[in-house]
Amino acid sequence: MAEDLLTQEIDSDADNYNSYANRSFVMARKPDWGSALHDALKSVNIQPSLTGYLSKGIALCGQMNFQDATKAFDLAFMFAEGGSKTVHLLLLIKAIALFNANQHDEAMLRVQELATACPNADIVACRAVEVSLPACPTRN
Repeated sequence: MAEDLLTQEIDSDADNYNSYANRSFVMARKPDWGSALHDALKSVNIQPSLTGYLSKGIALCGQMNFQDATKAFDLAFMFAEGGSKTVHLLLLIKAIALFNANQHDEAMLRVQELATACPNADIVACRAVEVSLPACPTRN
């Protein structure tokens, strides 16, 4: 349903970069990594944005392309507004994407470093992610 609605939005406005990024997230949940990356790249090519680079990073993680995924997540920071809470959220998203791509040690290390290194970090959110990551199902 969400995919169909986003496709309708894209069909009515081919320059709607947010709809491409959002459809990329939907495709990543399937997981259809090729389509997710296609939509993410389309989004970023139309208009570089936070959601575009997040969707690109997630799709690249799904394709096990961690070096390019990290670059995409890093570029997302350029569009972060809202201060340190947004940055912390982005770091947690990056850790979750790495975990879901079977990079468990790297993901856990990032969450632990964020929780200890940032005195103003949302410790509850960091701990919630840290505790929930081992329970997440891994991809084969």
